[in-house]
Amino acid sequence: MMINRFWTYLLLSILLSAGCAKNPSSGCQEGFCQASIESGSQTYRFSLNGGNGILEKRETSGVSWISAAEKPEVEGYTVSGVFGLNENILVTHCDASGNRRMLKFDPHEENWSATRFQTGGCN
Repeated sequence: MMINRFWTYLLLSILLSAGCAKNPSSGCQEGFCQASIESGSQTYRFSLNGGNGILEKRETSGVSWISAAEKPEVEGYTVSGVFGLNENILVTHCDASGNRRMLKFDPHEENWSATRFQTGGCN
């Protein structure tokens, strides 16, 4: 278990240092970021094209997306990256001083939670 956590944290650190991380479930180009994950019979997608972003869900075999859970705004911060990791969507935010905050969407609970703060993490 300890080894798995080590590799998970190492991967997370590498992705965070890249800003809008690029991985198979994420793509960020010119201010547009998107990540998607599958959890059970649902697929979740978070898209950012300016503003606060949109979280949508659909049945894995479905075609129509519906609004899922509104991401809380992080006052004083702007979204700097989004990616899927395991069954979670992670959204990173940076402030003017270069500090990083991260929010995680849990599809089982269908809610957002603050998971990490890093002083100078956006520099």
